[in-house]
Amino acid sequence: MKRAPLTHEPVFEDEAFAQRYAERHRNMAEKFGREYGDKLAARGFTRGRIIDVGCGFGAMNIVLARRFPDSEVVGIDLSEPLLELARQSARAAELGERVRFEKADAQQIPYEEDSFDAVISTNMVHIVSQPIQMLNEMERVLAPDGRLFIADIRRSWVGLLDKTFRSGLTLDEAREWVARSNLRQGQFSSSLLWWRFEA
Repeated sequence: MKRAPLTHEPVFEDEAFAQRYAERHRNMAEKFGREYGDKLAARGFTRGRIIDVGCGFGAMNIVLARRFPDSEVVGIDLSEPLLELARQSARAAELGERVRFEKADAQQIPYEEDSFDAVISTNMVHIVSQPIQMLNEMERVLAPDGRLFIADIRRSWVGLLDKTFRSGLTLDEAREWVARSNLRQGQFSSSLLWWRFEA
């Protein structure tokens, strides 16, 4: 099965579409937040700086900020409608300055080297035009002893039922892109819908 074009624009500019997307995917994003919170805690993380690369509407960030109240959580995305939804959620959650959402390109992360203790990205690698550059940027801003979590949709026969998955990477393609990047050594895993890389 060949990769198909995205089923949506790479940057959400339409407010109504962004709202529908957030409503449809909120439970999934919160579930990832709980999962990554558990994994960070199991690895001894209690406080620090976390960045979500391609944060969308920010639901995962809210979960992580609540789980780690002594931490700073930053989300970056290029979609202003999604970022505004994220900011609204942060204000409603009364998390103050501990959670920020900024307009920035995942392929040119506007932070210094080694500036985050955890770097997370969900459902983003298959969207950007230069995925290896994005992976390199994630490695650049991650501290030497930091934690890395990447998850993205996996192309498989599921694409016959849901065209969204046709634009994803196969597990072998994901392995190749990670190998060509500067990412540190880590572990791959996969399920029917997702491939993951964690370090």
